[in-house]
Amino acid sequence: MPGIPELVKLFNLKPHPEGGFYAESYRARGMIDPLHRCFSTAIYFLLLQGARSRLHRIASDELWHFYLGGPLTIEQIYPDGRLTD
Repeated sequence: MPGIPELVKLFNLKPHPEGGFYAESYRARGMIDPLHRCFSTAIYFLLLQGARSRLHRIASDELWHFYLGGPLTIEQIYPDGRLTD
């Protein structure tokens, strides 16, 4: 199994602004107006063991594929303040 440095190099991963590493693998040509975002994008994302992704709003649908590693906990804060994972 490749180590972290080999995966970063193999997939040309760059630091992600929310934490971890990423590489874009797909970007649709069509745009959503008035948001000026693509219909769809796809990325490879690597979060190191013990690291956290910064808390952020998800403004679009996301689809996640799990390829390697341990479990991931997703925490959600709802508008009424409830926290779930």
